[in-house]
Amino acid sequence: MNGLLNLFAEQGEAKNVEEKDMLFATLDTSVRKIELPSNRAFLLSDTVGFVSKLPTKLVDSFKATLAEAKNADLLLHVVDYADPHYQDMMAVTEATLADIGIHDVPTIIIDNKADLRPDTTYPEMVGDSELIFSARDQRSLQKLAELIEAKLFAHEETHTYLIPFSDGQVVSYINDHLKIDATEYTDAGTRITASVDATQAGRLARYLDED
Repeated sequence: MNGLLNLFAEQGEAKNVEEKDMLFATLDTSVRKIELPSNRAFLLSDTVGFVSKLPTKLVDSFKATLAEAKNADLLLHVVDYADPHYQDMMAVTEATLADIGIHDVPTIIIDNKADLRPDTTYPEMVGDSELIFSARDQRSLQKLAELIEAKLFAHEETHTYLIPFSDGQVVSYINDHLKIDATEYTDAGTRITASVDATQAGRLARYLDED
């Protein structure tokens, strides 16, 4: 989370969450908005870590912080790839998610701390949903951002719109909120090719120019 904030957010360091090399430094869930250079944005929520044989008195608090994951569009499963028992840790995470009723949410596996494994190159994809990664490496963070963007906005469509000069506020909206592929200025107005979700497509339908 802090790596992405420092990479993309204005005054990223001022928004950083607490980092400590210890279990349960906090049980609070932190949420930050990440705005990408493409004008796309998403909310990133940081939950507590997973451990096996969780103390009974912490179980309820632990699960409460994860409840919002049921409504997530994408889960980022961050793995301590430098730990020799990382596969066992992954199994604990998957079992806990199943136990609290989280199923079928698209997931990216992030094999973090690859910089602590001399036998490993990074960033490197494994299939289309697993990334060997170091949170201290800018190239890794860029690759993660690209992967998140591809997964979150996979259902967007690309359309071309012709906006009359009299509707300049619509051009401003598109420039501020959409991923733009091309802009052309014509006698009839501004022709823009952009990626849109279903809501944005409905809002801009009257300006479609794809004949």
